[in-house]
Amino acid sequence: MSKDIYFLRIPNKDNDGFAKVLNALFVNIEDAYLRSMKPILTTTEINVMLQDGSVTKSSTFDPQSIIQFYRSFLKDLRNWEVGDIQETTGELNRIYCQISANLDNYTIKGFFGIQFTILPYYKPDKQVIQIQKELINLSTENSTLLESVANIGNQTIKQELKNMSLDDLEFEDLFERLLQNQELIGNLEEKIKNIERKYPKLEGAEKKRNSLIYKLNNLIIKVYQVSPNLIDYNRLIQGEEGIIVYFDIEPKADPKGKNSSKVVNLARMKAPAKKEISDLFKEISSSLSKRL
Repeated sequence: MSKDIYFLRIPNKDNDGFAKVLNALFVNIEDAYLRSMKPILTTTEINVMLQDGSVTKSSTFDPQSIIQFYRSFLKDLRNWEVGDIQETTGELNRIYCQISANLDNYTIKGFFGIQFTILPYYKPDKQVIQIQKELINLSTENSTLLESVANIGNQTIKQELKNMSLDDLEFEDLFERLLQNQELIGNLEEKIKNIERKYPKLEGAEKKRNSLIYKLNNLIIKVYQVSPNLIDYNRLIQGEEGIIVYFDIEPKADPKGKNSSKVVNLARMKAPAKKEISDLFKEISSSLSKRL
């Protein structure tokens, strides 16, 4: 017999007869989704440049093709509310979409997505090597000047602290005193800026360095890689690459907020609700099958 739970994730491990029906419908969706996605994730081999200037080959897929697939697939879903296609980049890279449908007593939510890796490379362009050389030369030329300015700045700060009888404080005490005196911090920062203004060459070098870095960043290309395999929710959260789909069945929210006692119990679900959920799942399978 089904247990009372506050939401039910599909696929599920329930022994209820309708739970098995839902799992079978989910398998059809998962299979059609995987088979639809695999051709879209076909990779292209491209030339890329490494940090040391050597050129090698790497494989990449087109993330825009995933977005186009979702748009095409989602527009066929007449009985689902469709959310915007989302992209996240950074520690975890995802493209995904979420759908939902409201029944009398339940809300069905679906998640379709991929999780992938982004690898940055340089374009195989001679400019990369030239800019790197300019940055190294600029750093070498200005290292002596930077050291000189830093030494002058350190001596200036030491003298200012001495003038205020703060030079004998332990680091922790000095740090605490500085935190409590924003005016003091501002005065010290202004003195450092005055020193730097005496060396316009240094400011010009910094602007040139920023300009070179900007040009170098514009020569970076991104390589998108993913394992065209199915993963579950836990593996998604753990950051694994792959393709994922899952559904949640939740009690429909009470407008008055009094839904704390509502649960999802498939054994008690009425026949019309079971048919409606089944039809919703079949609609997804049908839409995906059109793209095979």
